Amino acid sequence: MRILDLNSSYSPSGGGIRVYHERKLEYFATGSDHESALAVPCREDGLLSPGPPRIYGLKSVPLLDSGYRMVVGSGGISSILQDYRPDIVEVGSPYLMPRLARIALGNSGIPVVGFYHTDFPDSYVGPYAEKFLPAPLASLLHRLSREHVRRTYSGMTAVFAASGCMLAKLRELGVRNLFHTPLGVDTEVFSPGAASTEFRKEMGVPQGGSLVLYLARLHWEKGLDMLLEAYPLFRDPARLKLVIGGQGPHSHLVDRFIRRYPEVARLPFLRGREEVARVMASSDVFLALGSYETFGLAGLEAISCGTVPVFPDRGGSAEMARSLGLLEPYVWDSPGSLASSVRKATGLSGPEVSGRLREYALSGRSWEDTFRRIEGFYVMILEACRRGRPESLVPEGDWWEA
Repeated sequence: MRILDLNSSYSPSGGGIRVYHERKLEYFATGSDHESALAVPCREDGLLSPGPPRIYGLKSVPLLDSGYRMVVGSGGISSILQDYRPDIVEVGSPYLMPRLARIALGNSGIPVVGFYHTDFPDSYVGPYAEKFLPAPLASLLHRLSREHVRRTYSGMTAVFAASGCMLAKLRELGVRNLFHTPLGVDTEVFSPGAASTEFRKEMGVPQGGSLVLYLARLHWEKGLDMLLEAYPLFRDPARLKLVIGGQGPHSHLVDRFIRRYPEVARLPFLRGREEVARVMASSDVFLALGSYETFGLAGLEAISCGTVPVFPDRGGSAEMARSLGLLEPYVWDSPGSLASSVRKATGLSGPEVSGRLREYALSGRSWEDTFRRIEGFYVMILEACRRGRPESLVPEGDWWEA
């Protein structure tokens, strides 16, 4: 079986989507009898790596200074289909890519799986429209974006989503053939053993105090605004050190914030997994503040490091918090609630809780577990299509579990 992933939302400096594809290529290159290839936005069409795994570039246009690009033509996809000849195609971005893939695939009969990585009606269209447009127009745009999701994903052979709350949203919109495909974590890299006392010294953590880490793309969608408002409410330089890492369009707000609160430490963008794991494992509390996460991968990586996570009460993050059962998620738009959760989290941090967190990560949540599950679903989907019975994919319940 040959699997081809198409994703306009991939960026070399991206977060969960980038990690998903990199770990997927690694799994199918070393741990499977099947093959996987990836096509990502690039300046020009072409073969980036002959593999295995094979990686293709698709001509695209930059999206301002976001670090992301958008594929706008189907010609490059057609060339890849002729060269790679996949048995199944997975589309990982919700905007133009599904339509471009349909054009390129034509009447080939190749099954198409959509992975709902981005809940764009609620994470982008709704918030931006409410902020900049009159209420009636904002409401209309939100409804149109939800209709786009319904039409786009209802036309696919099957749809994957990493959390139950996203599957429920899709089902509410009328999408069927749904599969629960939670993401995983590299438990060997993201481990309590990656902790560094030197890092804590470099950051100036008070003796016997707590290191609270925020590491994300610096943007309001990742809860940065909540952090900046909540910090004065939990600020305690004698006992708590806040460390902010990452880059993004709101870096200037962080720079201004640190001028006001010079005790806050600033990290650059961390590229390597090992460096991210070292920072996470050296922290007592990890702030996973994004309210629009479809899963919450960074939070799971912190859990695997034995670091206490703080989650909002929305999206995939809230689902993970409740599954973990350690700390109630804070009210997503309340700085006071966030401050209270941070104080509670610092009180929880310790060897016993760290062991409990580590056990959670090790219980079927590795990337190998993720891709074995997805691999099995691919086989199920292909067999149903080859029998000419894709309708047999509809489960008796709401969606397929592993």
